[in-house]
Amino acid sequence: MGAMTGMAVEWVGVALAAGRGTRMRSRIPKALHEVCGAPMLSHAASAIRAAGVMRLAVVAPGEPADAATKLAGAADGAEVVVQPQPLGTADALLSARRACEGAGGVLAGPADAPLTLGATLEKMMRKHERSGALATVLTARTETPYGMGRVARDSSGRLASIVEEADAAPEELEINEVNAGWYCFDPEWLWESLERVRPSRSGEKYLTDLVETAAREGAADWLEAADADEALGVNDMSQLAKVESVMRDRIRGRWMLAGVRLNDPATIYIDVGASLGRDTVVLPGTHVLGGTRVGSGCRIGPGTWLSDCVVSDGASVASSHCEGASIGANASVGPYSRLRPGAKIGPDVHVGNYAEVKSSEVGRGSRVGHFSYIGDAEVGRDVNIGAGSVTCNFDGKNKHRTIIGDGAFIGSGTMLVAPVEIGPGGRTGAGSVVTRDVAAGDLVVGVPARRGAVKRQLQNRGGDNGHDQPR
Repeated sequence: MGAMTGMAVEWVGVALAAGRGTRMRSRIPKALHEVCGAPMLSHAASAIRAAGVMRLAVVAPGEPADAATKLAGAADGAEVVVQPQPLGTADALLSARRACEGAGGVLAGPADAPLTLGATLEKMMRKHERSGALATVLTARTETPYGMGRVARDSSGRLASIVEEADAAPEELEINEVNAGWYCFDPEWLWESLERVRPSRSGEKYLTDLVETAAREGAADWLEAADADEALGVNDMSQLAKVESVMRDRIRGRWMLAGVRLNDPATIYIDVGASLGRDTVVLPGTHVLGGTRVGSGCRIGPGTWLSDCVVSDGASVASSHCEGASIGANASVGPYSRLRPGAKIGPDVHVGNYAEVKSSEVGRGSRVGHFSYIGDAEVGRDVNIGAGSVTCNFDGKNKHRTIIGDGAFIGSGTMLVAPVEIGPGGRTGAGSVVTRDVAAGDLVVGVPARRGAVKRQLQNRGGDNGHDQPR
């Protein structure tokens, strides 16, 4: 590899995701367990690409049969190769040989180490190129090395080998420098050396053996990670919780440095794919999940759940549950509202407490009163929907739409039996059951609601003024 120093090297990244993960006690392939809203494999793939490596291969297990397909989706466009039998990490990397053809360097690492940073991997690759090493390993120093391979050095401090904990002597167990599981290799040397790796006592072939081989040949190097957390891997649910806690701290810290106010950060959960704008305030007990995008100057929480939502500048969402919804600028939602997938809340709209909106568009400046349900509807601008009103969208077999025109006034407790349309400026009396379209500007009342009932109600009250509707 020495001849490559100073040259532009085409690298291939290999994410090792063929581990069975038996200690997880789960039917889900280990690399697909999520950390902060994304599979661990996705984090590893993102780190590899952030290091500047665009060619990526993923080594998947032969069983279950659909594992390769699922892993391909998590790695977003990577080439997936299968390790037919679980014969160890060295055999797993050898399975990716064809996928690495033409590479000037191979970057390989575990799919279950989601905390490793792309910047660290890039730094390791550049050091590997400069040194001309055959193998370079990422290490870390930690006060809790238990369960991890130890980095053994010779009397001159040079890298000698990686000792697995199960094989370590008592004095080796005292070493606090550990193997983070990421490697850079010279490809020509790598494939030949992998074929010579001998099985361990368990029958598996370990990638760590290559470090000792390269050290004997005088061409092993290392990079020590600045943050020991980058070496944390996942073998069970307890470790999964640990790495997720670390990543959540990282995410919260990044957004606070970007000008987002998090009140009581430890109680706020933000997924890796979510984003928040400057001067937004997030209150305790709030979850910002999936690909949610929150604009600037918003107020979110307390106790709010946003999943795959878009919240525009200046909006507020208090103590509410929103999924797959969009919320316009300066709109207010809640407290205790629910926005289901397909809810499109326009600018300056207010959705009151205990109201629910599903697959509906609510136009600018409209108000949805408390205890209301708006489903499969188109609500125009400046509409007032009184408390307890419902769009009755389901007839037992099919869903039907309700259309409410601009400036309409829906009285409290109105039942709009879809399909039905309320024209612009149309009005319904409190408690009405509307089964027919209402023309623009008309007022209907009663059960079922109709225009003629307005005159009779006025007569019964001694208020007949000779018109079909009051003026």
